[in-house]
Amino acid sequence: MTTTQPTSNFLSNFPGSTQRNTHSGRLTDQLSDLLTPLLNGGVRNRKFGPVEPSEIRKQKHQKVSCQHQPEGAAKMNSRLSVVVGAQYGSEGKGAICGHLSKIPGAPVTCVRVGGPNAGHTVLGVGPEGPRHPWRLRTIPVAAVTNPDADLIISAGSEIDISVLLFEAEMLEDYGYKVWARLHIDGQATVLTEEHIQTETGLNLHERLGSTGKGIGAARAARLLRTAPLWCEQTALHDKFNNHPADTAKVARQHLDRGHHVIIEGTQGYGLGLHAGHYPQCTTSDARAIDFLSMAGINPWAANVGRFKIYAVARTNPIRVAGNSGPLKGETTWEALGLEPELTTVTRKVRRVGDWDAELVRDAFHANGGPGNVVLALTMLDHAVPEVANYTGPINLLPSKAQEYIFAVETMIGATVSLVGTGPDTIAGTI
Repeated sequence: MTTTQPTSNFLSNFPGSTQRNTHSGRLTDQLSDLLTPLLNGGVRNRKFGPVEPSEIRKQKHQKVSCQHQPEGAAKMNSRLSVVVGAQYGSEGKGAICGHLSKIPGAPVTCVRVGGPNAGHTVLGVGPEGPRHPWRLRTIPVAAVTNPDADLIISAGSEIDISVLLFEAEMLEDYGYKVWARLHIDGQATVLTEEHIQTETGLNLHERLGSTGKGIGAARAARLLRTAPLWCEQTALHDKFNNHPADTAKVARQHLDRGHHVIIEGTQGYGLGLHAGHYPQCTTSDARAIDFLSMAGINPWAANVGRFKIYAVARTNPIRVAGNSGPLKGETTWEALGLEPELTTVTRKVRRVGDWDAELVRDAFHANGGPGNVVLALTMLDHAVPEVANYTGPINLLPSKAQEYIFAVETMIGATVSLVGTGPDTIAGTI
């Protein structure tokens, strides 16, 4: 009969005990209280007695895979996935969306929502070579990761025309076809210089850590019925032979045809307008239900064969530079032994903190909880360097990595389905 190691040994081997990973010390403290009753003498399996954490993971995956079979799924090939942030943004949502877009078996439609204050990064051929970091703020990341994917900018989006044109032109220059497969909703809000100046005049960046890109002002203008819309930009429609679409209808039609529709959410749960950090927050909520609304897609529709929400959390949460709000267990990049990260949009050094289980657990339940949501744990290579660039099954990861994942799953009460092991390498299955 197999037994797990005693709690003290388990925690001493947890990837926060090494000098390079001292950032996980607070996580280790949380684990001590949480896992002691589970690990002393082994985790009990009702039928077979003590089992290893990896066995618990396998049983949980088997259970969840059964729970995720909707009625009539055998007759439906379509899939609907929503990728959301479980912290304060920059969790690696772009990498997860890119990974999902490359899964074979069905045509893909990728839907971008929100405004250009959020940049999503994927690697592909570009100015810096074959692994250029494409930091896309408006166009879905599938433009790079899947040359056959349909691309949508939804009605619930804000478009900075200069950003849209810059991204499209550069992508086209490097062989990524954009205009021929891009559907832009006529009801999308157009962001103007006036919106940016409004936020500059309110000193939002200094007061609240806002990116100051005008999204909040554009949304306010939309509520006051003064904002311009994409359907009014007729000169651009003619120039690129790209005319306004009803993108919710397009997405429904693609689901009818068996597509995998991926909604590329922005920001993170902790930045939501009503998530508890007002006024140091963004100008909308950032849950799956909010992004579904922005995209105009109903997950309960008869043509949705399989629906899943991926809540993305990184091993060390970040917040943007400046007075951007509370960050539990804030530390430094130097203390973590990691290179400082820059924000995707403003290119300033990010603030960084220790793992915050409470925040991720709140995000997990706010997005639908068990049976609806799985976790994508990104940047595990920062905590467990041995996993760098690994792309196989999770249960074949090194023992330290499996212990880390098991600890996260236990604290959150969720299954980790995908694990980020590098800028464009993902382990696990969907």
